[in-house]
Amino acid sequence: MKKLLLSLMLSASVTIVAQAQIKLTPAEVGTIEAIIATGLKIISGPKGQQRDMEKFKALFLPNAQMGGVFYKGDSSFVRITTVENFATRNGPVYAELGFYENVLGLRIERFGNLATAFQTYETRYGKDGKVEARGVNTYQLVYDKGRWWIASLLFTPETEKNPIPEKYLK
Repeated sequence: MKKLLLSLMLSASVTIVAQAQIKLTPAEVGTIEAIIATGLKIISGPKGQQRDMEKFKALFLPNAQMGGVFYKGDSSFVRITTVENFATRNGPVYAELGFYENVLGLRIERFGNLATAFQTYETRYGKDGKVEARGVNTYQLVYDKGRWWIASLLFTPETEKNPIPEKYLK
């Protein structure tokens, strides 16, 4: 048991050290709006442009999770992954497709150093490409060590049976 605990502590320490090497400015992580915009700026860009997924990972707490609720026919399923796995899998795909994600609306609820952000989005392939998808991102955030951190990020696409309510598009 002691070896397991030591192993977990060491792996968390390595993650924290790696994240500490990525320099993020107050303009990138000093506000909730800024950290969300920074994440979208990192994953968006023209075809062939590599995404800085190390910087993307530095937006998150070391043990943060990402995931989505997806739909197939009349049923839905949930996929949860680590930020590391998400970055490894999606960074190259975003570069290959010329992926862009734009904010349609943002609502923030905050209490002290805790916050939840509910952000609607649209995605495109190419900056001026047609809208490929719309949906909702939900962020759980914490303010610590002079900056905001993403503790978790969940998303779900809009569907014909589950359209985004107009109130969330403002």
